[in-house]
Amino acid sequence: MSEQGALEPGVHVNPMVHLIAPLVAIGATMIVRKVITASYRSLTGKDAPRSNDPGVPFGKALLWATVTAAIAAGAEVVAYRVTNHLGATNPMD
Repeated sequence: MSEQGALEPGVHVNPMVHLIAPLVAIGATMIVRKVITASYRSLTGKDAPRSNDPGVPFGKALLWATVTAAIAAGAEVVAYRVTNHLGATNPMD
């Protein structure tokens, strides 16, 4: 059984993709975090909870960190997959 999400046999990924994909993922993650923070501010009228602010309750800071990390991780996966897909070539074609 093949690993789920692995490239098909015979598909070649350009070696430059291995250099570009992390940069794309970092950029996508930064953009997503800014969008999430701006969305929080526009919905609540307050700044997003900061983990180093002692005035923010622990539960609220932990929830915000968890939600932000989950969304950012999803964006990172999408960025890697899209970059790999765009850099893949099939030598049979």
